[in-house]
Amino acid sequence: MLVTTLGTSTIRALLLNEGGEDTLMKRLAPIATEPRSKAPGAFTNAGGAVSAAIIDQPDEFKERIVLAAEAQGLVDIAAYVSASENNPQAWNSFLKRGAGKPSLYLLYASQMRAMVGNPRLERPSVQSALQQDAIHRIQMSTAFEPEQDFLLNLLNQTGAIGSVDRMARILTQQIQSGAIRRNGTMDAAWLFAYRSAVYFLGHSQIDPVLDRLPYSGRRYVRSSGIFMMRDVFDRLLIVEALQPYVTGKVSDVPPWPAGVSDKIKADWPRWTEMAAKVRDGTVSPTLAADPATFGIVTELLFAKTDQPALRAFVEQAPAGQARVSVANDFAIRLDRACAAYLYHPTEAGTLQGQPIFKFDTQ
Repeated sequence: MLVTTLGTSTIRALLLNEGGEDTLMKRLAPIATEPRSKAPGAFTNAGGAVSAAIIDQPDEFKERIVLAAEAQGLVDIAAYVSASENNPQAWNSFLKRGAGKPSLYLLYASQMRAMVGNPRLERPSVQSALQQDAIHRIQMSTAFEPEQDFLLNLLNQTGAIGSVDRMARILTQQIQSGAIRRNGTMDAAWLFAYRSAVYFLGHSQIDPVLDRLPYSGRRYVRSSGIFMMRDVFDRLLIVEALQPYVTGKVSDVPPWPAGVSDKIKADWPRWTEMAAKVRDGTVSPTLAADPATFGIVTELLFAKTDQPALRAFVEQAPAGQARVSVANDFAIRLDRACAAYLYHPTEAGTLQGQPIFKFDTQ
């Protein structure tokens, strides 16, 4: 599909150009004639991609997009963008114009309303009103999370609506208070969510989820096999534990942190050996030849905030996909430690971990 090919960055650039809404909608008009028995996912197809790209724009701008989409018969784009307006009555105005079959888009339009803090839409459901309200609050919390979401994944895997709702409220409070940076990296938010999940649900429910759920993000060197959520949390916990040591705040290597898997425990000697080298400034370029060691050392250099050493180590690594992906990863992380140009409101709920490049950023 053309929208998927364009991507959110290009869609945003086109729409922010004068007259861009008419140009883009005419290009997308063939989508309106495609047979469709169900609505596309909220943030995976035309309407979701467009609404995510411009969710930070004022309602007046969004309304122009809605009307341009309606003129070309692009009902899903019109529905999702109208649902993303800050004015909750914008959806009713869309319905009154009778542009299409709104029932086809109620589920995902309601999720889009959650991104801007508006009440959910009433729709037929096997879930009770209280359950729907809780799910909507969880969706609203993803609009505050930095980079990528973990809570909805947890909800979908466990079905523990009440517990995940409580976690979402607490996590949102942490972000709104500034204890966790909304435009920072995902690390602090994911660690907080993980510990909340262990507290409310216990390891017996959480550990199987982490073991079976693949990680779809862009982070980390993938040396072999499928990268799972368990691998992500292992690394987050290990780096958090070793950071005081590599920065010289403590003199002794800490024990491995609670909650890590047996897999990472078996690799603990290599982590601590690399931590000592990072701490002492004795990292050799030859360590980059092994993908797993390359990944460990770059994580620890970043945790030490030794940016010159991190840059030099990546530059000296063997040419290939691992070096490129690691360079991109840490460029994004470093941006979020500074001006956070790549931050985008609602990113965890709408962009699913993919960066958006804003050519309009001043």
